[in-house]
Amino acid sequence: MQQQKVDPKRIAIATYSYAPLMTGISAIVNDRIEVLLRAGHMVHLLHPDTSQWNIQSKGMYGLSDFQSLGNFSASTFPTVKNPFRRSMPDAASYRVWNDTEEFAKFSPELILVDEAAGLFGAASACLTGYKKAVGVDYGNRHNIPVVNLNHTDWRGYAEQYIGRTAVRMCWSLVKKRMHALTCAYQVNLSPSKFLASRYLDFYQSRLEHVCFHGVNCDVYRPENAQLPAVLDTRTPIIVNSGRVAPEKNVMQLLTEFREIRKRVPEVKLVLLGDGPLLPKIRRIVEAEFKDSVLTPGAVFGNVLKWWLARADVYWTASTTENFSMGILEAMASGAPVVTYAAGGNTEQVEHEKSGMIAQLSVPFDFAHQTERILKDQDFRSQLRLGARARALEFSNDVCVNRLLQRVFSPASMNGTRNGLSAPSPKP
Repeated sequence: MQQQKVDPKRIAIATYSYAPLMTGISAIVNDRIEVLLRAGHMVHLLHPDTSQWNIQSKGMYGLSDFQSLGNFSASTFPTVKNPFRRSMPDAASYRVWNDTEEFAKFSPELILVDEAAGLFGAASACLTGYKKAVGVDYGNRHNIPVVNLNHTDWRGYAEQYIGRTAVRMCWSLVKKRMHALTCAYQVNLSPSKFLASRYLDFYQSRLEHVCFHGVNCDVYRPENAQLPAVLDTRTPIIVNSGRVAPEKNVMQLLTEFREIRKRVPEVKLVLLGDGPLLPKIRRIVEAEFKDSVLTPGAVFGNVLKWWLARADVYWTASTTENFSMGILEAMASGAPVVTYAAGGNTEQVEHEKSGMIAQLSVPFDFAHQTERILKDQDFRSQLRLGARARALEFSNDVCVNRLLQRVFSPASMNGTRNGLSAPSPKP
């Protein structure tokens, strides 16, 4: 069915993460802004001020990219040091700045808040953060939709850092503390059914599934393998990209690589990205793997495009992904993906069509699925075509249009909920 056309709107986007912070959310916000501007919408970005934190941009995204498209403006909000995430500051308290005044300068018809929990201060358990639901006051005053876009499995991240038992013990208190935030927004959306199901009780039945973020299939494509080569080798290459951190389960990749080397001795593993675990990873590589594992750090532009298109297999061992940007970029580049049956991974990767799904409960199933791809060229070629076709289903244009239709369709304006149905409230 043909989608209803949405008239140009004045759209404000508020996010706790943007350049030069270099996160997956930064990429998603960047791509969405470009789609909106090209469609004729006016966009204002409200993002963190990182000037005082000596965070160096490495060429990922910049506001100057949008100047040639017109209809774009941006402003920053003050930030404070996060006690738990030193590489990413938090929004300063509402006592320091006023989000309603910021939005009033632009007069939006729609406010999209990327990861409202991040702005609120969930990552620091509200020791820092804005401590209010950003955008809600302005939306109520002017009767405009304000949408919270959820990207992160916060509980999964916490379990990686402090353990499942500790999270289970304090979860009821966390839900109570965050109740005011989660119920404040008219609509809370998750791009994966997994996260929408996992947090239905947390969001008081106000969370639904709408796949609102995708990938730029014009930027990431198989033809990027023809770009100038970064590494001159004919050996099989496995690539992983993203933040080198505990929540990404990066150490498991080395465990699986030990196993796959027994089966395919000539294979190389390339870990693209930066993060707190990178120094430890490099020490292990130097002591055990030498030049079989490459750790170039964060890479961007044509270098990243080449690695993804050149990869014989793309690995991600993360079990806390909501809807992985890395998986989308790899599939758009024609790289077969091997990942675990966890989080939103199975909603992106179709087993034996665009990649392989490994079972967490089966020892070295990750390496076994990878071996199938590396040793069967015809199967690998089939998966490459399937990966690209799958990525096209999540193109940026499709996902942004889907988001706007959810917000502005007649059914939505009449209060009808789409997506995952909520459970009946307990008496």
